[in-house]
Amino acid sequence: MTTPFDQQPQPVPPSEGTNDAPEDRANAPTVPNTVPAGQPNVASDGATTTPMTPATASQRPAGAPFDRVYAVSPQQLFQVIHDQLTTGATFTLDDENTQTGAFSFHSYDGVNCTLTVVPQGAAGAAIRLEATGNESAKRVDEFLAALDKRIGVAPAPATHGAGAATGFAGAAAPAVLAPNAQGVKKTSKLAVFAIIWGVLFVLAQFVDVSGRSWGGLLFATVIPALLSGFAVYVTRPSGKVQGRVLAWVAVGITVVGLVIGGVFVIRDDAKACEAYSWPESDIAALLPQPKSTKGEIKSESSDYFSIEVCGTDAKQYADYVKSVQDNGFTVDYSKSADSFNAKNADGYSVSVSRDTDDETIMSITIQVPEKKEDTSTDGDAAKQDDKSTDTGTDSSDANKQSDQSSDQKAQQNTNDSADFKATMDSYEAFIDEYVAFMNKYQKSDNVVSMATDYASMMKRYSEFSQKVDAIDENSLSSEDSAYYTEVMTRCTQKLASVGQ
Repeated sequence: MTTPFDQQPQPVPPSEGTNDAPEDRANAPTVPNTVPAGQPNVASDGATTTPMTPATASQRPAGAPFDRVYAVSPQQLFQVIHDQLTTGATFTLDDENTQTGAFSFHSYDGVNCTLTVVPQGAAGAAIRLEATGNESAKRVDEFLAALDKRIGVAPAPATHGAGAATGFAGAAAPAVLAPNAQGVKKTSKLAVFAIIWGVLFVLAQFVDVSGRSWGGLLFATVIPALLSGFAVYVTRPSGKVQGRVLAWVAVGITVVGLVIGGVFVIRDDAKACEAYSWPESDIAALLPQPKSTKGEIKSESSDYFSIEVCGTDAKQYADYVKSVQDNGFTVDYSKSADSFNAKNADGYSVSVSRDTDDETIMSITIQVPEKKEDTSTDGDAAKQDDKSTDTGTDSSDANKQSDQSSDQKAQQNTNDSADFKATMDSYEAFIDEYVAFMNKYQKSDNVVSMATDYASMMKRYSEFSQKVDAIDENSLSSEDSAYYTEVMTRCTQKLASVGQ
């Protein structure tokens, strides 16, 4: 802060000039009257005078200034006092004048103060502080102690009351206080950076992206919250830097960003949980209809159906899983508190799960099995016919047993083949979903909001990869082996397209 202090003439303290200063006369000792009672008091010039009342002790006049001298420039001292009055809780700044170096302020309990910064040349700068009010002495001590701490000096002796140093106006020499090596505190760069990051955080909430969630919002809030929190800590009164107001501004901006982001999350949730109509397709008819009528149909076709149902609590989820089992989905089932997977006798696969981020959302998926194929060969049938012709009647019974064994084996192979192809089809369907998500993720301008969806997608990717890796290629039939190669080739090509 530029002030014209250096252009002003340097004042001379009263103690260095004439002895007729008002405060010098006020502090001069009073001489008691030694004339006997009843006798007139005659001065040296012969005039009669009025008897004087002896003073018991030297008293400092009410409202006398409280002085300090600091080894800092007037501009620095003025700035420190300004910061103290605008950031503290005890005093409120009423007025300041950069031309004269004068301040007027008051405390919360009614103490009114005036302070003037006076250049002292090579000695630095001085202050003259006057206060009025019942708690003036207490508040002045408090103000000076805080000022000493801000400038970085040792606590000064009391400058008011009986026996205290009288500062510039008294006979005692002024107390010269030397600052520490740091001098005036610097403004915290962390507080400024926290404000900048907070503003960017607020602006990011207005970017229109899909998939907003509370988890993503809280994750994005971590950095601005930490920056503003640390800024508040480093700008504490006992800290080495100033800028506490800036730090609290950063905190406020972060809170505003969190509120705005929360509003958008609620809005997006409301859009995703609109009313839906349960489809009338054959595959959807295999499942019971959930009680909640709000949700979003993700995919629907003749061989695949997926929906997310909103407003489903833990009990409703458990009841729905039970109703799915009652509909015949009890083959090869696996069940936990948050997921259920099973098939029915016809090979239809169903999956019911609760969302990890929002447990009120229930995901339901069902898909058709692969068509059954006849695994018997014409060569085996021909061999059986030849054997039956050679052995006559006795071979007839053997043929019957062989036919039964072949039918059982063929049925088992058919079931295994259907399960294998269902696994491969579900894997390829997931790869399609994964590729679409990753392309969207890489093109997004706000990937932080998609962090939760990304983690969920990577978890599913790991689960599907484990299922496919568990397939023993050596145990596959020639048809299944060819189908495995075909599906894996397509999936590899789709994964290679990510980011292109």
